[in-house]
Amino acid sequence: MSIYKDVENLREELEKDQKDKVKVALFGQPGAGKSSLINKIIGENKAQTGQSTDVTVEALEYEHEDLVLVDLPGYGTSKFPKDRWEQEFQPEQYDLFLCVFSGKFHSADTELFKQLKNRGKVCLFVRNKHDDIWEDGKTLEQLEAEIVADVQKQVGSREAVHFVSCRRGTGLDQLSESIQHALEPSRREKYIRSAKAYTLKHLEAKKESAKRLIYKYAGLAAANGLNPVPGVDISVDLGVMLVLFNKLRDSYGLSENKINNLTPTLLPIGKKVLDIATKEGILLLLKRFAGQQASKQISKYIPFVGQAIAATIGFALTKYAGEAYLNDCHELAMKILEEELALKGATVN
Repeated sequence: MSIYKDVENLREELEKDQKDKVKVALFGQPGAGKSSLINKIIGENKAQTGQSTDVTVEALEYEHEDLVLVDLPGYGTSKFPKDRWEQEFQPEQYDLFLCVFSGKFHSADTELFKQLKNRGKVCLFVRNKHDDIWEDGKTLEQLEAEIVADVQKQVGSREAVHFVSCRRGTGLDQLSESIQHALEPSRREKYIRSAKAYTLKHLEAKKESAKRLIYKYAGLAAANGLNPVPGVDISVDLGVMLVLFNKLRDSYGLSENKINNLTPTLLPIGKKVLDIATKEGILLLLKRFAGQQASKQISKYIPFVGQAIAATIGFALTKYAGEAYLNDCHELAMKILEEELALKGATVN
């Protein structure tokens, strides 16, 4: 076993992983609510909404963790004729497309969908502003069926339509799950970590993905061994641990601003999550685990980490500390989700 080789492999893998983003492109007619949908997917208000004109004249990118959402200009317009559109925006670079509409389905969107399908690209149809669907004498179910039938007739295939309302926050859970299934497994995991969770199932998937991330960062932190833990004959790279803890917190959307605006019931838990994600907080956590079972060597093989690193005491210590912080973040995120669903009269699923 060569710990130096293991460390180099880990470092290269993490650097490559940081640069590799999942790219999801949104297209559709002006006023369809693409910006609002982007904000709902990432759980933050990054895309500007409420404009008096909603004509996208360039590709607008919104990066969030390992996810990049791109609002694309209209296809086949005077500014971007079909050939120029494809040359300018290179659809091959995107992992997935969302065709967003809120009124009549347009022929330009139909043609672009067919072009993407011919290239082997996956495109999901999203009927936004579901709360605006209404017609006297017809039920909502009838109107939804008519919309689905119209889309399928225009595109010439039996495509599903996802009905969402960004205003009321409905349909986003089903859309997020469909996006996950549409992505390749390696891309899916990045989406799960980066996108806002609207269900308990998504939160649990975040946790499983985060555990794999902990192995890698904890292994690198232990192998670097730059900073001694007070009172313990073990050194770890606190800078690497700090990056890991912030990644875990960001994966659950627990920004400092969001935590500071929590309800009085959840605020103490939120403050704890913030306090631990500092060098001082990490040191205290490491010291707490150093005198427990966690400080013993782990001789068995650990996925994603070389056996030479996994066999060190430092790896065991940093791994358990990372998992303890993950549990704190997960608990807080669950309670926040429960409050959000209670406000909408829904239940956690």
